[in-house]
Amino acid sequence: MTSPTPGSNEVNKFHANSDVDSSSVAQHHTLGIQHDQASPGDHNHNGKNSRKIGKGINVGFPTTANATYSQAQMQAVIDALRALGLGT
Repeated sequence: MTSPTPGSNEVNKFHANSDVDSSSVAQHHTLGIQHDQASPGDHNHNGKNSRKIGKGINVGFPTTANATYSQAQMQAVIDALRALGLGT
């Protein structure tokens, strides 16, 4: 025995009480950059249409180029890139 298909009004009532963005396991997500939202397919990690790459990561190296960098400074750059999932 099959259940009758709900009408559009009944479906709209269900969606009015949906779990949109309520958690990472919610059945419905809007597009955006917040924790429980989904990223759009054309996101580019620029901080506007998705989380910015490196946001919240303490890179621990100078933001301006010096004539020479120490081994510790170069290692900090490598560690920061690895924290972003780059390199093997």
